[in-house]
Amino acid sequence: MKATILSILSIILVVILVIGNIHWNIRSESPLSTIHPTEGENTEVENKEQYFSLDYYMSFAKSWPDSAQQVLEDKLTDKQPFHILLVGSDVIGDQELGLVTPLQEALASKYDQYVTIESITYDETSSDYVNDNEYETLIAKKPDMVILEPFLLNDNGVVDISTTLINLNQVINETTDDLADVTFVLMPAHQLYNAGLYPMQVNDLQKYAESKDIPYWNHWEAWPDSKDPKVQDYYNTEGDKSKANEQGFELWSNYLAKKLISD
Repeated sequence: MKATILSILSIILVVILVIGNIHWNIRSESPLSTIHPTEGENTEVENKEQYFSLDYYMSFAKSWPDSAQQVLEDKLTDKQPFHILLVGSDVIGDQELGLVTPLQEALASKYDQYVTIESITYDETSSDYVNDNEYETLIAKKPDMVILEPFLLNDNGVVDISTTLINLNQVINETTDDLADVTFVLMPAHQLYNAGLYPMQVNDLQKYAESKDIPYWNHWEAWPDSKDPKVQDYYNTEGDKSKANEQGFELWSNYLAKKLISD
């Protein structure tokens, strides 16, 4: 009897071992049996899949002109960069001290490589700019958005404001003839203390922008009032010319950065 029971138990044990071995082999061959990634690995995979988000980038452009937002969306859809061009007299500064470098850093921190910005300057009057066909340099850059300081301080006392606006109109028309989807944004140069003619020129520029439905970014809102002596702390004067200093460019570029990057 004992021998019979032992034989039965031996057979059962062998069957269990065989079934267990077959099950293990099947499990090992199945893709579902591979090691599951850890939570951190899952996150990394998801991040790689979601590293490009149209909505993410577009959320920063809420303060952009509508036309520029549309072009940005089209560019992002094709994963192509959107190009911004700063144009003005020397008052907008250069790479070492000016608007473009802090804006490059700010844009790269949010839009990565998908929004770029550079600058070109021309240190003569708006009439010289038009007569020299300097707008061709602008057009050659093929910008999607132009932020233009239309040489008001260079024109001050030399070119009357009505002629400045005619010149500005020609620059815009020449550019849009070649670049149909380009967006123009106008802005004044830096604030000045207790100036006479200059604020009137700036006021006329703003009225022109409104009449043409051109966005006008009034960074003077961020400066001390022109009647406040403290405004002199934000620019330097050399002879009959003035230019924003480090404090002035910081204030000015911060204003533009907030326009280009919504919270």
